[in-house]
Amino acid sequence: MTQSEMSEAAKTTLQKVSDAFQDELVADLQDGLSQSHERVDAVRRETNGAVSKILETSARQAESLKRQLVGSAELESRNGQLTALEAEVNRVFSEAMRLLSSLSPLSYESAVTRLVDEGIQVIGKNATVSCNERDKKLLGSVIKKLSKGEVKLTLGGTDVNTIGGVVMGNPDGTVSFDNTFEARLERTRQDLRKEVAGILTSKVPGS
Repeated sequence: MTQSEMSEAAKTTLQKVSDAFQDELVADLQDGLSQSHERVDAVRRETNGAVSKILETSARQAESLKRQLVGSAELESRNGQLTALEAEVNRVFSEAMRLLSSLSPLSYESAVTRLVDEGIQVIGKNATVSCNERDKKLLGSVIKKLSKGEVKLTLGGTDVNTIGGVVMGNPDGTVSFDNTFEARLERTRQDLRKEVAGILTSKVPGS
């Protein structure tokens, strides 16, 4: 083999080696590129999933905050209404107390008679009846008028701190019924509060 032929053979061999190396390198690059794409896709999927979870959590938190704000506003509104109604109830009751304390003698006697009669229905026909110091004479007259047949009423010995009305009890003092003007108005006030609270509650969505 001549030197020229040897040189040509070497070139051919080198070219084959170079081509094989290039093919291997390209294959490795393509494989690495494919893996990179897969990793990018995996990261993209993970990122999209994380973003979706964040958005869902944010939406739930926003809805929860909205419900809290709405509930707080509704509660504040109800509290404001109750406060205004309480003020009005107090005004009306103060006016009622003023009117009760200024009843004419005939009207007052009629009112006391009715209060004692109501007490008989609660305590029974044998009862003691007490009032304030001012009304003792009037109450004695009412007791005398109502003490008929099985009804036995006795004027109590203890004065009651009230603008009007009576406190009644059974003979041994184990049962008592406060039927003074103040007590009657307070019972009415409590009933009114319950009724108003029920009306306001029924107007709240979802209640």
